[in-house]
Amino acid sequence: MKIINEKAEIVSTNKLVPHPKNPRQGDVGTIIESIKENGWYGTIVAQQGTNFILAGNHRWQAAEQLGMSEVPVTWVDVDDETALRILLADNRTSDLASHDDNVLVDLLNDLSASTTGLAGTGWDEDALDNLLTMLEPNALKIDDRNAIDNLQEYLNTVKIVLQISAEL
Repeated sequence: MKIINEKAEIVSTNKLVPHPKNPRQGDVGTIIESIKENGWYGTIVAQQGTNFILAGNHRWQAAEQLGMSEVPVTWVDVDDETALRILLADNRTSDLASHDDNVLVDLLNDLSASTTGLAGTGWDEDALDNLLTMLEPNALKIDDRNAIDNLQEYLNTVKIVLQISAEL
């Protein structure tokens, strides 16, 4: 296994270039809310030589909209093909992730009861209510656990298509 991040540094936002082939369309407003509430954490990953952003294009956009002049960047010295693979893998791995719904509900309920509520999480009370409704037994009038699991697997599969359709 190789580690390709050669260095991390604070970089002017003007030095970075959003990757022209990035297919991801992010929710910059939610990222801005998170930065305001939680501060900046992590780094943007950029290709050394081109300054193209491989991971964090929308965090960079949020930083620009917030008037930030600098952000932490991890530079990777890779060829253009590897850069595209990193860009796609970063997007796809988040698509393939799932939640333990019970743990998620517990976390959201705990934060919801705090003084700042769900601010900075990307969740709101309506989304939490919808999640709780979906998790109620027989909420969809389905009493077969296998049918529920199959439906969830199908919904996870078409999630990207639904997100794209909603944006149109």
